[in-house]
Amino acid sequence: MLIKISKIFYILLVLYYGWFQVVFLKIPNALPILGAGVMGFIILHAFTTRTRLITSFTIELMFWALFVLTSYIFGLLIATSYGFLSSALFIFIEFLLLMFGIIYISKHDNNIDFFINVFILFSLICAITTTFKGVEYGQGRISMGPDNNPNSLGITMALGVCCILFKHNFKKLVFSIISFSAILLLLYVCLLTGSRKSFISVIAIFVYWFAFVIFRDIKSLKFPDKIKGLLSILLVIFLGYQLLVPLFEGSVLIQRLTLLFENGSDTREGMYNEAFTFFKQSPLVGLGFNNFRAVSMFGTYSHSTYSEALACTGIIGCILYFIPYLKLLFNYFGLILSRRLDTELLKQSKIMMGFLGILLFLGIGVIHFYELTSSIAFGMVIAFLYTTRKKLNYKNDKKFITGRQKP
Repeated sequence: MLIKISKIFYILLVLYYGWFQVVFLKIPNALPILGAGVMGFIILHAFTTRTRLITSFTIELMFWALFVLTSYIFGLLIATSYGFLSSALFIFIEFLLLMFGIIYISKHDNNIDFFINVFILFSLICAITTTFKGVEYGQGRISMGPDNNPNSLGITMALGVCCILFKHNFKKLVFSIISFSAILLLLYVCLLTGSRKSFISVIAIFVYWFAFVIFRDIKSLKFPDKIKGLLSILLVIFLGYQLLVPLFEGSVLIQRLTLLFENGSDTREGMYNEAFTFFKQSPLVGLGFNNFRAVSMFGTYSHSTYSEALACTGIIGCILYFIPYLKLLFNYFGLILSRRLDTELLKQSKIMMGFLGILLFLGIGVIHFYELTSSIAFGMVIAFLYTTRKKLNYKNDKKFITGRQKP
């Protein structure tokens, strides 16, 4: 019961943060209250069931906690703006707690289905709102509200596509068609936002899905289910071509992509060059967490996880922050190549690895440690890895007990 209440608070938190406050209004202290609800009932559950909370504090979270600690200590010595430093670190601590909550609940459920379903719901609500109630953001780009960055909305659409592919099932024709139709809707909203990196991410995850997932997935089906799968793919490709291609040809996205390939992005290049200059001035510890905006001629953050970490936290911060990225990549490679997964788990593992790859790509244009949606996504990536390992260990223990595997 306590976990169910925590889940309710989580749903409200996600919908409030990414949708309600953007479309309607901001409620004072709503996010801290909802976050406290998520964590409070998790703590109560751990206390009543005598579950050790530390078991859900994974190695990835430990490295990021050290990243926060060192960023704070060095920031006190070198930061130009202590306000920027403390506020951003406090927000990142909240994100770490939320990731911890995702991992704890997933371990309790033994899967990440709840969080995948919530993210699909969230992305679809955002897509429907943008389609019917979207507002002009500027330069022909559409978003949910005047203060809602279309790039952030595009990221939600791209990650939503990954979540839908995670749940997709060819065995049910109607469900398959609905899933693909939802993907078309999210892709359509990507076109409206004009977000180049999000559109490229959706195309990339589709190419990855076709190359490494779909054929093995269909091959494992019985003949009638194979026909259903192929039929749903052909139907949605036809509809997508008829509906989206004409929109793409005249969209703001194609204009922005053309400008990018012809002229590049002078502003982003200027930010990245400036970030590297700041790094060279203080290579070990940087200029202070979230302090790029305090000294930059652009007056804002550097618009890249990699340049921001390099400029603001230096070599020490980069090592602590990016080790979890590398660890997750290696762990997913090992999981997929282990040949210990059944067909469904293998498919889901490949999708989650693609999900991680998309996150790393999006990091070029968004700063993960300043952004809640990215933190939720990393929480799901970590939680899936640990719950899958738990399932594999359980299977091995069961084989040992029943005598099917020699000691």
